[in-house]
Amino acid sequence: ISAVGGTGSIYTYYGPKEKKFANLTKSFTSTDLSKIMPALGLDDEPIPLWWTSDFINSSPPGTDAKDEKWIVGEFNCSCVGISKCLAAYCKDDTPNACYTDIAKKDLADVKKISDILGEKAIKILIKAAKEKAKPAGPGDYFSGGPIDVSSLTKITKDDLGLLPQPSKPRFKTALVGAYVRSQPYGGSDKSSNGH
Repeated sequence: ISAVGGTGSIYTYYGPKEKKFANLTKSFTSTDLSKIMPALGLDDEPIPLWWTSDFINSSPPGTDAKDEKWIVGEFNCSCVGISKCLAAYCKDDTPNACYTDIAKKDLADVKKISDILGEKAIKILIKAAKEKAKPAGPGDYFSGGPIDVSSLTKITKDDLGLLPQPSKPRFKTALVGAYVRSQPYGGSDKSSNGH
């Protein structure tokens, strides 16, 4: 679905279930895809939402599809388009090109792709919101804001179990803990992290 303008390229479109590329598709999505971000040193990052990969068949001509070897020539996530939108791309001979220049049949395909992208984006945003709403885990420290508390001495190890600040708080309150240095564990009401 990538789009390259001004090259004179002629595109052949294949769907995700194309038998000709079934071996490549299965191998890439089930084995290789999960290794991409770690290989780039980005283990903790999700794979980009909108990206393309250029594959090059490195097998000799005539190799059976099941035995083909494919290599990645490029990953692209900074300038990705939809080939069927190229009619809306301005060039010297079409300086007034716009959305309405895309054929109706192609617009249906573009809508299908865009809808899938929107659904994926919503799922990613919902997942991120749920992660943000989780209580603090071991080593997490939520209570450093929104008020500047840098002048206070922090005794606690972490904020295990404390929920993050609400995005739209209805009231202003404060949670204050006292740590009694002369008492074992800082007081009889303390957990092992100091709260």
